[in-house]
Amino acid sequence: MKTKIDISLVEEIIGYSFKDKKLLVECFTHSSFSNEHKGYKNNERLEFFGDAILGFIVTEYLFENNSKIDEGKLTEKKQKIVSKKPLSYAITKLGLEKFLILGEGEKNSKIKSQNLSENLFEALVAGIYIDGGLECAKKFVYDKLLSCEDCIDDRTDFKGAFQEYVQKNHLGEISYEQVKVEGPAHNPEFTMCVKLSGKILATEKGSSKQKAEQKCAEIALKLLKKLRGFES
Repeated sequence: MKTKIDISLVEEIIGYSFKDKKLLVECFTHSSFSNEHKGYKNNERLEFFGDAILGFIVTEYLFENNSKIDEGKLTEKKQKIVSKKPLSYAITKLGLEKFLILGEGEKNSKIKSQNLSENLFEALVAGIYIDGGLECAKKFVYDKLLSCEDCIDDRTDFKGAFQEYVQKNHLGEISYEQVKVEGPAHNPEFTMCVKLSGKILATEKGSSKQKAEQKCAEIALKLLKKLRGFES
């Protein structure tokens, strides 16, 4: 039985060409598939190995780029970066989850687990390390995770805080709207606005819709608190 995966497209997305194409397929093969089709290797061992490699790469990165931060804060930063949400987000942003080779039972599951994407990222780190060495694995992690601000952004969730404040005080309904998009396709700038019951409270720009919306929410939250007599 042949597995369906566009190897050339996957390699283009991840920015690395495997010498061992079977190893690449293994990275994408879930245990649900190997359980249903004997003879296929799944990515569980690669995931285990990749977790350790990823931890080292991120630790080295943080150590070299945060000379004034103590051990405790570095540990917190590392834990946030190598956790489920950033890894899953990185895979989803790249569109790689659609290439996962799943068993029929997993395909038909109505619950899409972040674990699948998290495990895939770790498996790819290990696969690239085995196939091309540490520097290639580092490049993948740097390019697809550490340089992705949306993946590792640990700043305040202003959208969540704004939503909570509005709901708690029964102030109305929040909506976000795209005003315009400027710049080249590979580096766009989004202008978004946030409305409260149809009234615009803030309009901000960002390199992604999410960033612009976060800025809008931050400004809107400060504005509401000021108007209602609270400290910003």
